[in-house]
Amino acid sequence: MKLSTSSLILFTTVPVSLAFTHTRLKNVQKISSSSSTCLQMNKKKKKTGGSRSSASSSKGFAGALRDLQQNTFPYTGSIRPGKQSPKRIVPTDKDIIFPDYALDGVPKATPPLLPWMVDVKTEEEIIKMRAAGKAAREVLDIAGKAAQVGVTTDEIDALVHEETLKRGAYPSPLNYHGFPKSCCTSVNEIICHGIPDDRKLMEGDIINIDITVYLDGYHGDCSEMFVIGDTDDDAKELLQATYDCWVS
Repeated sequence: MKLSTSSLILFTTVPVSLAFTHTRLKNVQKISSSSSTCLQMNKKKKKTGGSRSSASSSKGFAGALRDLQQNTFPYTGSIRPGKQSPKRIVPTDKDIIFPDYALDGVPKATPPLLPWMVDVKTEEEIIKMRAAGKAAREVLDIAGKAAQVGVTTDEIDALVHEETLKRGAYPSPLNYHGFPKSCCTSVNEIICHGIPDDRKLMEGDIINIDITVYLDGYHGDCSEMFVIGDTDDDAKELLQATYDCWVS
């Protein structure tokens, strides 16, 4: 979707709103009130005397947004990035079809212009889609069984990588926009697309393992939550409520 040069307002579930134009992102002002916080851009500030510091003028939109996030939602959890192993290799001498981003990380395929523009698949295409989904599910089941206390998410990634190759598929996350791993492992408060590393899973952890495989020109994608050992009642209630919403 392309953004026009007219003003665009984004609302989220938290009391934060962003109002900006697509042409320039500068002269950022932060305005706080009792009910919301907003960023206003491309609006000249009235001169009140003195000169603006070079640090504040060079901060730009990204810097102002980082400040807003830090001031509003300070992170107090225990999750910290671990050490990543080198990116795994998909051999080119095997009969595996690579997605168009595999080498440079840049997807070339373009999605439909509008979300309701859906292609009607042929029977052959549907068969290939089902095969990709089946392969992804098989890999996810294997990864879920491996998620135990003391196992690192990097070890799960290595298993996912090998099991994907065994099925003649390419691990779709690998090098997608530069993503360094073959699956996503999101532990506890990590919302999604966590990067596997050397952190060991601990008793009571909740992990989402997200598997996508590229088989015969089609992506099969699935994910599931797994509890490591036993966990507290609040976590169990959250998992059950989420599952109930999904099946309803």
